[in-house]
Amino acid sequence: MAIYLQSNNITAEDIGVRVIVPNNDVARLMYYLQCVCTTIDCDNDPDIQSFTNYNNWSSLSIEDQKALVLICYTFSPDVFDNRVLFYSDELCRDSSNGFFKINQISNHIIAAESIAIGGQVRVVNKIMTYKREWMQKNYIDPMQRLVARLGAPPPSITYTSTPKRQRYAPPVIRQPVKQTKKCSGRCKCCSIFIVILIIIIGIGIGVFFLLKQRGVIKLNF
Repeated sequence: MAIYLQSNNITAEDIGVRVIVPNNDVARLMYYLQCVCTTIDCDNDPDIQSFTNYNNWSSLSIEDQKALVLICYTFSPDVFDNRVLFYSDELCRDSSNGFFKINQISNHIIAAESIAIGGQVRVVNKIMTYKREWMQKNYIDPMQRLVARLGAPPPSITYTSTPKRQRYAPPVIRQPVKQTKKCSGRCKCCSIFIVILIIIIGIGIGVFFLLKQRGVIKLNF
């Protein structure tokens, strides 16, 4: 059903439809991906399109679920935010998300005409607005739980996109470098004392041999 919104000099028609998504992490990630593919051109990516039918989530094997996680990493919200996806309670109105034609809201939101993902430029067809709870429910929480359950996706899992195969590289987590302990003030004092002691001993030995040479000191054995 089309919903018209007119407030604050904004007139827009929500061209989205209401759907029922199974309450499952895999299904919700597939639904998120389906929403993304509604906004950008994914027609030439059959490997991606095969992961958008969220009603068939139960048919995905463990390896398929890992591949889904990889794709959703690549198509993460931070790639689309404020370019294709926009946080807007006002435009969502009574729904948790909404889809709009770009020319309908060009005076209110500046959308990108195309977006580069994985080295491939994709045409933007529509924009999607969302509320925070929608993103939390359909991307953030399911991703966290699936990654925890499936573990780190092995690098051999890839998905095919046109015109070439893309490989997802998980973000590198850099471990903190251990810093060598700096010498404390007490340590420095000890070093200075040792140097002074060595100097005093050296001077004493020199004086001893000088006095012995002049006959002041005689040793009787």
